[in-house]
Amino acid sequence: MGKYLTWAAKKRGHKVTWVCSPEEARTATDLLKKLRGLIKNYDALVMASAVCDVRPSRVSASKIRKDKLHAVSLKKNPDILAALAKRKKPGQVFIGFALESENVLKNAFRKLKQKKLEAILVQKVTRTQSPFGDKKIDAFLLDKARRVERFRSATKKKIAETLIRRAERFLID
Repeated sequence: MGKYLTWAAKKRGHKVTWVCSPEEARTATDLLKKLRGLIKNYDALVMASAVCDVRPSRVSASKIRKDKLHAVSLKKNPDILAALAKRKKPGQVFIGFALESENVLKNAFRKLKQKKLEAILVQKVTRTQSPFGDKKIDAFLLDKARRVERFRSATKKKIAETLIRRAERFLID
């Protein structure tokens, strides 16, 4: 999705910085640090990254043998959008992405408000539905006015174009 968002924004004449993971940010903490340094210079942030909610609490410098592994302890990753929302300047536009397996719209609206987003694109994830890869997807675009736009079997390119146009409208309003 990142490449389509970058393409759509550049096509419409916008200056774009794409932070590509894992090349530029290997971890959620790295990504947050990188974005904190960049966000003050931009009018909009479209956060399409699928950052894992948790990470191992300890990282080993060497291989952990199967016979020595008894449990994996996890800790929460930082909520990147929520952290960046604390530094959001008046007039900046933030658009996020979410993956949900249940209560899709309810959870997405909660995230929209909690993270001070102008819009959020949410996709349902099940055993048979996965948003990953370059394929058509089903999704909902929710905005702060509580409008819901549904995408059925849409290309990521089409969704990216819609998101960039929507971000432009929020910047004008």
